[in-house]
Amino acid sequence: MRIRFQLITILTASISIAISPSVQAETDQELIQLRSQISEMQQRLETQNSALRAMSSRIQQLEAQGKLPGDNAANAKPQPPQIAQGNRQTPVQTTTASPDKQPVVKEAPATRSTETVYQEQHALFDRKFSIDAGLAYTHSDRRDLFLNGFLALDAIFLGNISIDSIKADTWTFDVTGRYSPTDRLQFDFNVPYLYRDSTFSSVGAGFSTSSVAEESVSNGDIGDVSAGIFYRLIPETQDRADTVISLRVKAPTGKDPYGIKFVRVADSGQNLNVPTELPTGNGVWATTAGVSFIKTLDPAILFSNFAYTYNFKDSFSDISSDPNLTQAAEVNLGNQYSVGAGMAFALNENLSLSMAYAHQFTEQSRVKLEGGPWQDVNGSDSSSGVISFGVTYGFADHLALQANVGVGVTTDAPDIRIGFRLPYSF
Repeated sequence: MRIRFQLITILTASISIAISPSVQAETDQELIQLRSQISEMQQRLETQNSALRAMSSRIQQLEAQGKLPGDNAANAKPQPPQIAQGNRQTPVQTTTASPDKQPVVKEAPATRSTETVYQEQHALFDRKFSIDAGLAYTHSDRRDLFLNGFLALDAIFLGNISIDSIKADTWTFDVTGRYSPTDRLQFDFNVPYLYRDSTFSSVGAGFSTSSVAEESVSNGDIGDVSAGIFYRLIPETQDRADTVISLRVKAPTGKDPYGIKFVRVADSGQNLNVPTELPTGNGVWATTAGVSFIKTLDPAILFSNFAYTYNFKDSFSDISSDPNLTQAAEVNLGNQYSVGAGMAFALNENLSLSMAYAHQFTEQSRVKLEGGPWQDVNGSDSSSGVISFGVTYGFADHLALQANVGVGVTTDAPDIRIGFRLPYSF
């Protein structure tokens, strides 16, 4: 029995030794195949990941350019506010990262408040029709000292001393229609209505410092209508400002100031004469050529403009203010140069603030009486500077409210100007 058990043990060991090399060989071969398959799958996975990153980057580029078809409100993602540039949009500083770690700049729709500032200071080539209604109030108070006499012993003045003042209030309501057929061309047409109220007073009538003569004159009428054309010469780029040239023609549809008669105020001691009515236009055709620049430096808009106004000569049957005299003459109003600059800030999607300064130089006017030479009109030249502050609030995509306050900084400028505008685009 013991011998049989030993034989069985020896046979079993012999069989195990014979089988082990073949089993080990099969295991090694399977391991090699599995490693090979894993390596191939890893390579395919890396290739697919690279393709996915490339496609994702391209999709985000198309989204940034707004070229994906079928975009709608359901697929739209909220974007941060930005500054509008006509029909262009400037990306804000906030960026997101794509799967391949490349930053992608996002763009947002133009806000109504900044579009209104852009249109007011420049031109907005949005291929839309818009109506802009405005109401403005202007006040000026001017005082002049008149001395009619002579100095005795170089120290004592003998004669009449009078102080004349004019307080003028003007309300202007105007409607402007604008249309942009292309992204480079815009037309507009403006119709104003003016109501003027002026108070004339004189102190010192009849050699009495306590004597004050005062009279008010007021009337309203349509002003001088105008039409303009704007052309985008150079679109804005990263390094260049948006450049627009313009040409405007103004027609003498308002009441001209020539031939308005002055009458003497009773009980004024022959010291105060006032006009029978107030003009609402300058009486001559005029054309204005200008150029304006805008550069967006998020979150600010910088703008500047230059303009030259040429007034055409015209003849009038009467330019005299004497009720008993009629005098025909030719009038050549002084031409005007104007320059302005400022900036606007977009605080959020609905609100923006602006600040600007404008200065206008007017040359001396001349008149030519019938049969006589040209003569300069003393005191007809002027230098008017106004600094203004504005706020714009966008109610909706098509409506905004713009308020503006201007303060005169020179003697020829109005003391204050307050205006409101309500632009609506279709």
